[in-house]
Amino acid sequence: MEDKKVAAGTRERNIIVTVGGVSAMQVFAEQTAEGFRQMGYHVLLVNVGGQEEMRRKIYAFAEKYAGGGITALFFNQAGMDLPTEDGKIIWNVLDIDCYDYVVDHPMYYHEEITYPIRNLTIVCVDEYHQRYIERFYQGKVRSFFLPHGGCCYEGREIPFEERSIDILFVGFYKECDAEAYGRELGSALKPLWLDCYKLLCSQTYMTLEQGLEYCLRKRGITLPTEDLRDLVRLFAHRSMDILVKNSMRAEVIKTLANAGIRVHIYGPEAWKSLKCNQENLVLHGEVSFGETMRLVADSKIFLNVLPWYKAGAHERIYSAMLNRAVSLTDSNEYLNRTLTDGREALLYSLDNLKELPGKVQYYLNHPKELAKIAHRGYLYAKDRQTWQYRARQMAKIMERSADVG
Repeated sequence: MEDKKVAAGTRERNIIVTVGGVSAMQVFAEQTAEGFRQMGYHVLLVNVGGQEEMRRKIYAFAEKYAGGGITALFFNQAGMDLPTEDGKIIWNVLDIDCYDYVVDHPMYYHEEITYPIRNLTIVCVDEYHQRYIERFYQGKVRSFFLPHGGCCYEGREIPFEERSIDILFVGFYKECDAEAYGRELGSALKPLWLDCYKLLCSQTYMTLEQGLEYCLRKRGITLPTEDLRDLVRLFAHRSMDILVKNSMRAEVIKTLANAGIRVHIYGPEAWKSLKCNQENLVLHGEVSFGETMRLVADSKIFLNVLPWYKAGAHERIYSAMLNRAVSLTDSNEYLNRTLTDGREALLYSLDNLKELPGKVQYYLNHPKELAKIAHRGYLYAKDRQTWQYRARQMAKIMERSADVG
């Protein structure tokens, strides 16, 4: 009944969802599109692989539903820059309202945020990402917050007690030298770079822009808004964000391995160089997103280290729950509001990693309690933390934007 009410508004619902990029993003787009279909939308799911074919499908869809109003949804800008045959912006020509679901920090996407689409709204996965847009692009683009959804493996369900992996981690790692990255910026910026890096590694609640501004204030420097934004972007494109995330990811794995806890890691060979008790790391190669979901469904605990989200949630958290594994994740403002440690998930602090091994070992030694958390997590996530449900939330965002715009 709820689906019919959503679908039966004052105007017809027609949406174009573009598919492109990494395999995970393609799954997100496909499942979100399915959510719109379940609400009664007319949906065009179009791959960004070939511009001519993409244009043909969009023109045909626009002609078919010309009287009802059409919306486009991109994931990380896939398809946003599609031109007409004569080089114009197709979304402007067809008068289509556009939404870009940005799963990374918007500091990486200045050109996309300022791309001259007439009706563009940015949807952010972290509340601080939205605040960044509001502060540094005042009035130039609308923004909303909507966290990741989770995905579920469609194969056979493995009973919790029969799962073969106690702790699973899937993720990137690379040996990095912050000093070397700082030298690339030159002698004037290197001290600021290193101060900011050390601050973020020690004050893990801070965003990059907060840390950089703090380091500037210590030097008695206050930058105009656009100059601060450009400096944030410079540091980001010089891998500050990646270095900090990499450092924290390594610390979490080292902490567990050195405490004698075995972790199955799927990722690049660089994990072999991590300085820790390597005998507790069961190293595998890199895997696709689909294979990751299969592994999660055969795991008791799925370990997550957030990609520096300070008030948002990542797909891995909810995918763990939907696959009836326990989500073990670092906490932040949003997760502390929406999850309860030991109830539907296990939360830890990057600032207090010494407590992590004891917590993990306790639950590994009490599998029935661990299984209860997995079950409660599944009940928590199964209806409201899927990409299909995110489509419903996205529809409400679109309705609010239409009312304002």
